This record gives sequence, C-alpha cells and structure tokens, in this order.
Amino acid sequence: MKFTVFTPKTKPLLGVDIGTTFIKAVLLAPIDQHWECRGVACELIPSQAFTERDIVDFDSVANTLKKIMMKLKLKHQPTVIAVSGTSVLSKVIQMPLDLDEQHLEEQIEIEADSLIPYPLDEVYWDFETLGATVNQTDKADVLLTAAHRQLVDNRMTLAREAGMLPKIVDTELDALENLALAQYTDTDSSLGQVMIHIGNELMHIVVTQANTVTYSKEHQFGLQHFTQDIALTMRLDGQAVLQQLSTGTLDTQWQQQVLPIFHAQLQQHILRALQLMQNLLNNELPTSIHLCGGVAMLPNIAESLTTEMGITFTLVDPFAHISIHPEVMTEQLVATKPLLCVATGLAMRSAQHGAH
Repeated sequence: MKFTVFTPKTKPLLGVDIGTTFIKAVLLAPIDQHWECRGVACELIPSQAFTERDIVDFDSVANTLKKIMMKLKLKHQPTVIAVSGTSVLSKVIQMPLDLDEQHLEEQIEIEADSLIPYPLDEVYWDFETLGATVNQTDKADVLLTAAHRQLVDNRMTLAREAGMLPKIVDTELDALENLALAQYTDTDSSLGQVMIHIGNELMHIVVTQANTVTYSKEHQFGLQHFTQDIALTMRLDGQAVLQQLSTGTLDTQWQQQVLPIFHAQLQQHILRALQLMQNLLNNELPTSIHLCGGVAMLPNIAESLTTEMGITFTLVDPFAHISIHPEVMTEQLVATKPLLCVATGLAMRSAQHGAH
C-alpha cells in the first residue's frame, strides 16, 4: 500500500504557501455554507533561502513560519502546505473505467515504472478519478500526482517546528484550481474562465467551465529575473526590492527602465501559454483573463496588458466570495490580496476534496 500525505480532511484549515520569496498564510473556517477568513499573514523570507524550489536555508524559512504563527496567534493549527516545480509530477492518465479505488491503486502500482519517472520509494503519490474519458467509453481519466519525498518532508518538518500540524500536502496548481472553482461558476461562456497566476519562478494557468476544471498547466516563467534587473538598476539588495515592491514604496525610476522590457516578456509568455491551451482545447483565445500572484503587485498591470494585448485583464480578489472576520486587519488584507491566491485555495482544500 502507498503512504500518501495528500489526504484530507480537517476544518478549519490554515493554508500556507511557502514561496521562494514570501510565505503567505490564510485561515478559513466554514460558516453556514460559506467561508469566513479568520486571519491572513504575508512575510518576506529574509535571505536567499531557495535554490530553484529546494530549501537551502532552513533557519530562515523556519523563523519566517514561526513569525507567521505569532502574527496569527495560532498554536497547533491544522495546516495545508503546497509543493510545486520540477520535483512534482501531475498528469492525467487513462485507466479502465470499471476499476474501484483499491484496484485502481494496484493497477497504478503495477504500471508505476512507466507512469512515474522516479522509484516509488522516493516519492509520495496520490490519484483522483476525474470522470469518463472523452470518446473512450471504457476508460476513465485519472489525475496522478507524485512528489519527491525530500521536497515534502522538508516542508512538513519546518511546518511542525513552527507549531503547525500539517494534515495535507497539495500542489500549487491544485490550490489554484480550488480557488478558480470557488470564484467562477458561470455556465454561459463557451470559452470558460481563464485564471493566470504568476509568482517568482512559475506561471500557472487554470481554465474552468461549467464548474469543472477543463485545463491547467504550470510554466517555467516568473518574476525572479525581473526583480533582479530592478535590483541592478536601482543598486539595491534583492530583498529590499521585494520588500519595497510589496509595500508600494519602491522609487518609480525602475518603471521607465525595467518595466517595458518585462511587459514584452510577459506578453510573450502569456501568448505562448494561451496558444498551447488553445491547441489542446481547440478553443478560440479568451477575451478576458483573471490575473493574480506577485505580478499583480506591479503598477497598472491589468490595464497595461489589456491595452497591449487586446484581452481584458482583471485582478483576482481571492476573498470575493469569502466573509472577513472583524479581527482581520483590513489594511493588511487589501495590501496582500494578489499574493494570497494559492494560500486561499489551500485553505479551501477540505471542502473541495474527499478522502482517498
């Protein structure tokens, strides 16, 4: 039998997004068939703590997690954390439709060598049946997810040391799918709803239609080189740039010297991602896109992309359908909203998934 850490379910949950530059946390509680936000926190990690997605400065990450818990005034809080990047595999496979969960698990183990490009004893893995395969009446689409044990164990250990109780390990892409399903419930648009999240190293695209995720993918593109260019231009430390960007206090000199180049790169990567989506879904390009992640902190980014690309961009409000507890600091919530989408989707995990 497999050992998996991708299992629910606990309420309320603290969603913790351990990024390569910021750690973000959202505490959600289910109240009368809707969510209530009972706490948010966003803290810059005070060092270059990551090499790509691997933690190299454990003390900095641990101290930042502890600072999050102190700010939220929590102890022993059930928590959902996320993993992403090249050490995480997510893909849809086809399996016989008539297999129950136990036999499906056994079949995946038998075919593991061809399905998972790592030895099984080096990964945690899980699966979720999505439904019948289109045009194959005897097959079911199954989402298979696998992550290196070290990647998962490191984050779980640090979370425990900070006073968290990590109950679920999810992927960033799954968290964004949770959020998109909660945000967009339309059934009219033939193009569906498109959400693009751009963080420090990764870009995620999620498409929903009629309360179903029809497409999701992770791309290797983010803000990392952009913030490095700002640091060189402004002769600042990279950490100072991130801190000042997040608080809106960075001198505007960089907007003339660095921002136009990044805008061109951003448009190029978004178009490539949309064209790949278009080819797989056989759809037209979308007329509107919901934008979130660190990129949403850039000045007038939605308006600029709308003008430059001819597609209507709007910024995602992850709390659009979530009530806010009176004790949550409104100013902090407003300032950090663009960064909190993954953490919010993680905290929604208990309602979106059943136990395996």
